[in-house]
This record gives sequence, C-alpha cells and structure tokens, in this order.
Amino acid sequence: MKSFSTAVLSGLLMSSVLGASALADQADVAAILFGRNYNDGVTAVSVWPGHREGGMGGPFSPEFQTPARLQAAQAEVERDASLQEALARRHIARHNVVWVQTAANGGRIIYYR
Repeated sequence: MKSFSTAVLSGLLMSSVLGASALADQADVAAILFGRNYNDGVTAVSVWPGHREGGMGGPFSPEFQTPARLQAAQAEVERDASLQEALARRHIARHNVVWVQTAANGGRIIYYR
C-alpha cells in the first residue's frame, strides 16, 4: 500500500511539473515579471498617483506639474520621431506624457500619467 501511494504521489508531481513547463512556454515569464523589453532605448514610467508608492512625490508627480512643463514635455515628444514610435508601441497617448528625461546611458525616460 505504501508503494502504491508513493507511485501515485510521484505521478502527480511529475504531471504538475510537466504542466507547469508547458504553461511557461505559452506565457513569457520574463515579460510578466519584469515588463516588456522593447530594445528601443526608451523607458516608460507611470507617475499616476495610484502607480507610485506613497510619499515618493518629486518633480515628476502630477501635483508638481505646471501647464508649461506639460507643454514642454509634449513638444519634445512631437519633435522626436523615435519617442513617438516608442509611445505608439506602448499604447501611451501623447497627451499623457508628463516629463521626458535623458538617462545617463543616453536612453530616454518618459514619465506618463
């Protein structure tokens, strides 16, 4: 009886392992855990109040934005075709861009709401 229950238990474990590997092939685990990597040198960061940690604040949060800053950021997107393509790929509307910054590695960071 003990060997029968051991065989059943090992069969169940093997089926769960095989089933999990089949699901991992269907869903890209890295994309789920870390987000999509578009390899375009642009990083998009959501600064909407519900997406940031409490108390983080700073110049990119919506309560620190002025109409002039918003217009400057959106004008920068209008001038740069690569930023427009990056926004389209990520399904971010241009009017939601709050700030555009150049990263230390030369890439661009788009803060959006």
